[in-house]
Amino acid sequence: MRNSTKKAGNGRAGDGRGRGRPRTFDPDTALGAAAERFRAQGYSGTSLDDLAAATRLNRPSLYSAFGDKKSLYLAALARTHARAERGFARLAEADLPPRPMLERFFTAVIDGYLTGENGPAGCLFISTATTESVSDPEVRAAITHFLAMEDAQIERLLRNAGSAAPELQARIVTAMVHSLSVRARAGAPRDELIDVAQDCIDLIAPAV
Repeated sequence: MRNSTKKAGNGRAGDGRGRGRPRTFDPDTALGAAAERFRAQGYSGTSLDDLAAATRLNRPSLYSAFGDKKSLYLAALARTHARAERGFARLAEADLPPRPMLERFFTAVIDGYLTGENGPAGCLFISTATTESVSDPEVRAAITHFLAMEDAQIERLLRNAGSAAPELQARIVTAMVHSLSVRARAGAPRDELIDVAQDCIDLIAPAV
């Protein structure tokens, strides 16, 4: 009897899990799943039960890992912000001329916007945070920070590629990025999104 008790204890000791948390729990994977559910359904439209189902964690484990629903949403926004920054860094490392740079950039943007749990979901910030930011200062601060980062990163890419008006052109590209998010979420097909992005590319970096 004593041995069986010891074995049962060994099965749970030192595994670093809270009650109800799966053995393979990975915080970034769970946060990514939550971000996808928020992206598909919005902040208000996503319940704790939805998040538990998406992350495969029960409510106590969700609270233990991430805090309340708002904390989890803010963490999902921060994760999206960080992923976008890494994408910009990779594009900068490629050191491309303006037109190929913009083509690669818009292709990546469109590819991302056409993903989603139940179909194309666009950008987490543009699709959901714009609504919540009206009444929530923390969400407003998060999206303000994200937009400033987008503007600065795109301006830097254009300046390094030799643009004569990088600040002006960056605002145009950023506006197009947001438009593509809305169009993707509204069901525009990939070919249409590519055509719209191509108009922006032709305006900023005409083909020689």
